[in-house]
Parts: sequence; structure tokens; C-alpha cells
Amino acid sequence: MRLTSLFPGRAAVLWALLVSLLPAAAEEASNHGLTRDGAIQQGIRHNPELAVARLEIDRAKSRLRWAGRLENPELELSGSTDQLGLNDDESVIEIAFSQRFPITSRLRREKEVRRYDVELAEIEFQVRQRQLAFEVDKAWIELQSMESAVALRREMLGLNREISTFLAERAKLGEVSSLDASQALLSGTLIEQELQLAESGVADAMARLGRLMGSEPGSQFTLAGGLALPQSAPLEAFDLQAVLRNRPDYASLLVSTDLGKAQLGLAMAQRWDDIAVKIFAEREQAVDEPGGLERNSFIGIGISIPLPLHKRNEQAIEEAKIDLEKARRARVAKAFEVHSELTKAMRSRSAAHRLITSAVAESLPLAKKNFEAFRNAQQSGRASWLQVQQAQAQLLQLETSALELRKRYDLLDAEVRFIAGTYPIAKPIPLTK
Repeated sequence: MRLTSLFPGRAAVLWALLVSLLPAAAEEASNHGLTRDGAIQQGIRHNPELAVARLEIDRAKSRLRWAGRLENPELELSGSTDQLGLNDDESVIEIAFSQRFPITSRLRREKEVRRYDVELAEIEFQVRQRQLAFEVDKAWIELQSMESAVALRREMLGLNREISTFLAERAKLGEVSSLDASQALLSGTLIEQELQLAESGVADAMARLGRLMGSEPGSQFTLAGGLALPQSAPLEAFDLQAVLRNRPDYASLLVSTDLGKAQLGLAMAQRWDDIAVKIFAEREQAVDEPGGLERNSFIGIGISIPLPLHKRNEQAIEEAKIDLEKARRARVAKAFEVHSELTKAMRSRSAAHRLITSAVAESLPLAKKNFEAFRNAQQSGRASWLQVQQAQAQLLQLETSALELRKRYDLLDAEVRFIAGTYPIAKPIPLTK
């Protein structure tokens, strides 16, 4: 029996799986499956932890709504009598209303600080969205890679079963060694174990992706839209300022700078305490010789001005200046960090691109050619069945290695998207100048 009659079309099916790795392969879109960006959008809309983080924006807006208001007024009541003294029925009753007013721009400054707090909370929420998008993207890539690994191992197992069946039949007729048949059977057992591990990996990857997207436990997804491998090496040059504009964490440092200025202004305004204005009315009953006991009423106004002789809020002013300088240095440090990380990620992505391109263009065609040569040699009796099986296993092993290389490239590409801030989420629109 010829090898071509053993598994007609099997090699073509396996090779078709490899075509998806070729640089010329285009990314397919599907309206019925979960695309890469579709998974990210679903995670941003439905992730429960992100919904909890959104409450911090509501908290900041609530503080803004109630900021910049006067303190509550005070109502004072007092009364006195001479019952423990001369007991001449003399008495005094007083009622007063007092209100504290700032003599600086403290209320306006408080409102300004809270306004920046709201903007900072919104940007921090965008930072959480960006981090979630990165995690969803990696989970989607992992799931796609595991599904591809399962497909390869299923094809490998099918080929092994056909070979094992053929060798077992020929061993009964004495045409091949029974050791070859036993070896093929053991290889099939190993492949089946690897398949089960890969299927378990698919279940784990799907569960993680579902959790990040806020889906119900046990939900099943069909991935759509393959990841196209660029024909040419990806670019390593980038505009740092454009990248920083896309980074919400850098925008938060810009807002922190303006917040520091507002806090410094508030601390300067708090050097003077509020003045207290008091309006009072008094009713007095006193003995007036020679007329006797008489009543009299008074109304008046008073003002209390605190003098900043000992405390002028120096500590808060110094801390505000330190926070302002800290925000400035943090911006410089963040820009340096982004530049370094993005440079490293882009170079690693280019190296991964060279590896996968070499595997697809050189190693895999060589393995396929080697397999075809062994198959032809077997037809002429110059190679054994075990050699054919080993060549097939080597081809599939290289296919598995190519999948791992492709996953590494895709993960590095996701890292570049994360660092460059190009995920499909709302961009920060700061109020800073």
C-alpha cells in the first residue's frame, strides 16, 4: 500500500493551517465571531471591576458639587440673672447670629481644586480602561493560539491513527515489524495526552477572556478575524510626543501639575482665617436709682478678625510646592520610561517578526520538502514507515513551534499597542493648558 492511499489530503489540510501564518495572509473579518477589538470593547462596556472604578468619578463630582460653600452660621443664646447676688431681679437676655466669611479667594480655590480632582478621576478611569484593554487583548491572543494548537494536534492524532492502523495490519501479515506498530501506538498515546492538555488550555483561556469581558461563567466564544502578519518588518521609529498624548497616565501627570498649582493657591489663600460677622440683640432689666427697676434693649454688630501672628499655613504651602515639583519630575520620568519601554518593545517585536518570517519562509517549506522526500523514498522501498512517521512528526513539531513564535509576535505587538496608547478607547481630553 502506498502512503498516498494512507492519508489522502491530510498533508494538504495541515499545510492549509500553515498558510494562515504566511505574511501574505489577510485578516478576515466576521460578523458572527469575536474579533480582537470587539473583545476589548465588550470588556470596557461590561467588566464589573471597571464599573466599580467608575464610582470614583461620581465621588469626585459629588465633592465638586458641595465645594466652595460658606460654613454654617451660628445662633447664640445667653442669659444672666443676679439671683445669687443682690437678688434685685436684674437680668440680661442676649440672642446673636454669626457668620464666617473668607477675606481671600479660598472658596473659589477650593472649587478649582475639586474640579481638577474630577478631571483626575476621569483620567484614572481611562488608565484602568487601557490596562483592561491590554489584558483582554492578551487573553484573546492566548485563546486563538491555544485553539490553533488544538487543531494541529487533532490533525496529528488523525495521521497517527491511520499510520498505526496500517502498521498493525501489516504486522499481522509479517510485512513490517511489530515494534514499528507498537512505537506508532505509543506515539499516538503521547499525542492524545498533548491534545487533552491543549483542550484544557483552551478552556482556561476562554474562561479568562470571558471573565475580563464580564461574560457569564461558562460562556463560549467563537473567535473571528485572524491576525495578519506584516510582509515587511514593523517600524521602530515613533513620535514620542504623539505617544504621550495618547497615554492617559501621562495626562494624569499633566493634570496633577495643574492640581498642584491649584492646591498651592488654596494654601496661600488659607494663610488668613475667615472673619466672623456677628449681629446681636440684648434685653436688659436693671435697677436705676432713683427710678427703680427699668428695662432697656440693645442691638449691635460685631466683627472678629484673626491675626496671623503665629501661624500662616507655612507647612501646607511648603507641601504644595513639593507636590508641584514632584509632579514636574514625574512627567520627565514618565516620558523617559515610555521612550525606553516603547523602544525595547518595538525592537523585540521586530526580532520576533524576523523569527516567524524565517520559520514560515524557510523552516516549514524545508520540513515539508523533507516529508515529501521520505514519502517518495518509501514508495520505492528506500525508507521505512517509521522514518515517514518521524518526518511527519517533525513537520508538525515545526508547525507547533511556528505557532509559538507567532503568539510571541502577537503578544509583543499587543505590548506595543499598550505602551503607544493605540487601543480603541476614549482618548483623554484634559482641561489643562
